[in-house]
Amino acid sequence: MKRKASLNEQDYLHSFMATMTQKSDSIINYVLIAYFLLGIGLSFKYDTFEIGVGVGTLNLLAYYSAKFFVKNSKFYQYVLSVVLAVFMAQYIYQMHGMFEMHFTVFIASTILIIYQNWKLQIPLTLLVVVHHAGLAYLQNFVYSDANGLQVYFSQVNFDIETLIIHVVLAAVVFFMNGYWAYYFKEHSENHISKISDEYEIENMKLASAKFSSMSATKDYNDFIHRTTLDLKMPVNSVLKLIDVSKGHTDNDKLLAYLEMMRESAKKIDDLVNDIHVKSTNNRN
Repeated sequence: MKRKASLNEQDYLHSFMATMTQKSDSIINYVLIAYFLLGIGLSFKYDTFEIGVGVGTLNLLAYYSAKFFVKNSKFYQYVLSVVLAVFMAQYIYQMHGMFEMHFTVFIASTILIIYQNWKLQIPLTLLVVVHHAGLAYLQNFVYSDANGLQVYFSQVNFDIETLIIHVVLAAVVFFMNGYWAYYFKEHSENHISKISDEYEIENMKLASAKFSSMSATKDYNDFIHRTTLDLKMPVNSVLKLIDVSKGHTDNDKLLAYLEMMRESAKKIDDLVNDIHVKSTNNRN
């Protein structure tokens, strides 16, 4: 069972996928330019410039319009899937049914993997099946006269058996590319989840180390605080004893010694008081 992603992990995953989508969109811009120019190039063979320019332009308008007007949505990616299938149909017509033009749809299917969304293969698959079945029927049963109107679907005999094999093989390719898109997305999510777990573990270690450091500091401050309290009493006692002794003698020499002792004891007392105050502040 897949565990639920934490909030930080979801944010990181969203950021990662957004970055990947931006990079994929940049690549697709070049791909669409190449597809459009290929349509222009194929126009020279049978003078199909109206198709090359017209259909190619409509394809670009459909994709970029969906991307512009339906923002914050993956809808434009599904439009892209349809657009790439239409480009295949355009090339087939421009080359009067050249069988090799059918292979361009496999390139399109592979390109869609970069979005790591297996569902993008569905519109492509449906359009290919409808296109191939419909035009195969028209070529074989409606416009079968070689001297009449042609649909330009296939230059080879495209009977029902050929159609079935063709569609099955295409479906296998689409399925595999869909699987790889799904696999790459799962791999990305698992990788991010692993990074997030490691990051959380490191944070726990840092928090534990910080707590240990704070505990050690607290113990040290408590020790200092107790020690200063223990020192204050005997130092005060020494100061009082010196003051009492000074009141019971008139010997100048002894009084001088007692004053020196008092000054030293007072310095110790001041030092203990300073340490006591600082340790109290640190404990608070």
